[in-house]
Amino acid sequence: MKSRRQVMWAVQWAAFVLGSFWLTSCTSGSTESVDSSFIHLPGESGATEAPKMSWDKKSIDLGLVAAGEKRDLQYLLTNSGNSPMVITQILPTCGCTVAKDWDRSPLPPGESRDITLSFQAGEQTKKMEESATVVSNAIPSSVELSFTAQIIGPDTPSSLLNP
Repeated sequence: MKSRRQVMWAVQWAAFVLGSFWLTSCTSGSTESVDSSFIHLPGESGATEAPKMSWDKKSIDLGLVAAGEKRDLQYLLTNSGNSPMVITQILPTCGCTVAKDWDRSPLPPGESRDITLSFQAGEQTKKMEESATVVSNAIPSSVELSFTAQIIGPDTPSSLLNP
């Protein structure tokens, strides 16, 4: 006769198996999107065939920005590798920065496209240093894009305006 522990284990295992089948049978129904499950990161031996991210710049200094002002920042990305590159995510570090919708189609080797971040300055006078991480199937698999700005608000001392 089976012990209570064995019966409970069998029930839990059956629930796990059924749950796994249920989860794997769920699909979004869309075949037009590309997500990170399609990305294969090659080992060291495949690195020569992989896509590679090259940037015209990784950091931008916006200088003085008025409180409440919105600015768009553009970073030019080039695939300097040997196979198509897919950008899967762009992750800003704060709520004041949003990644504008980027082209999710594969970027062929040798081609370039813009990555745009939209920055909304707050109302306080302060120096901002923010960034966004770009994730792809390239080498390296993620790159940090950064920017700085000096926010000038209504409480700005005149010493900051006339150095």
